[in-house]
Amino acid sequence: MEYNSLGRTGLNVSRVGFGGGGIGEVWGATTRDEAVRAVHRALDLGINYFDVAPAYGNGKAEEALGIALEGRSEDIIIGTKVRIAAEDMGDVTDAVKSSMETSLRLLKRDSIDILHVHNRFTEKRGETPNSLAAEDVIGPVLEAYQEVQKAGKTRFIRLSAMDHHVPTLNQIVETGDWDTVLAYYNLLNWTAQSPPPPGVDVFDNGQNILTAKKHNMGVIGIRSHAAGALTVAVDRPVPADNGLLRRDMASAAHLGFLLGDSITNLSQAALVFCLMNGDIHTTVPGVKNQAEAEEIGTCINLPQFSTTQMTRLRELYHKGFEN
Repeated sequence: MEYNSLGRTGLNVSRVGFGGGGIGEVWGATTRDEAVRAVHRALDLGINYFDVAPAYGNGKAEEALGIALEGRSEDIIIGTKVRIAAEDMGDVTDAVKSSMETSLRLLKRDSIDILHVHNRFTEKRGETPNSLAAEDVIGPVLEAYQEVQKAGKTRFIRLSAMDHHVPTLNQIVETGDWDTVLAYYNLLNWTAQSPPPPGVDVFDNGQNILTAKKHNMGVIGIRSHAAGALTVAVDRPVPADNGLLRRDMASAAHLGFLLGDSITNLSQAALVFCLMNGDIHTTVPGVKNQAEAEEIGTCINLPQFSTTQMTRLRELYHKGFEN
């Protein structure tokens, strides 16, 4: 495994991290025993960053990780999240503390390394369920997180950067108060790094990687596999109204030219693409079983795409993956 310094935190994280959505059954079914085995295999492969959340299976991911880490001696780094409900905005500090107490109990730890705001940011509070405005995050939410930080329950605090109102997100990031950011970046959407191609219908993630870099924030790549579109096969039912996933699956069908003797499937190609971006310190694919842990842990040894492959990929991306 290879490691990076996570921005100004100084944490030494594996370039491939472990996304806990899988062991929380966000990305298909698993069992507790298999989730534990997946964590153990990841540790054996040198993965030291684990990203979970209460929302992943209503605590299943945190609980499975806590069980899996019992008796292990590795020096690991854990990030979890708090999603602040609209009704909690009257006492944000109490809501954050309560969520943290539950997370620490499930994780079987006294503290974690990174605590993340797991809300969407919109121009005005409540434009989508439980969304927060800039003044919420810059004001009472930041104060609550800093209070938990001062109490020694988390070392660092971070933001999400996915599906947000871009000016609101940028206003929050530009304060420089947050240590790390989650960045939505994959083969089908590069907008955390560069503006959308002209005329292409792709959600703009606001080039937050560049903003984070300016403030020396740690960058954690998420959605590397586009909710399953960039895998061998989506392993759960695809709702009829999930237009984004269906569109991403259609786009992914054009990427066979990335496969060859070394990179043999689309899941590997998806992670190699993220590893080629030196501005992302760690990428956290969702993992739910040993086989997936094995695959992500060994992708670090795969070759980068060739110049010819990257030229073809850029052409497709700038056409919206339409031939």
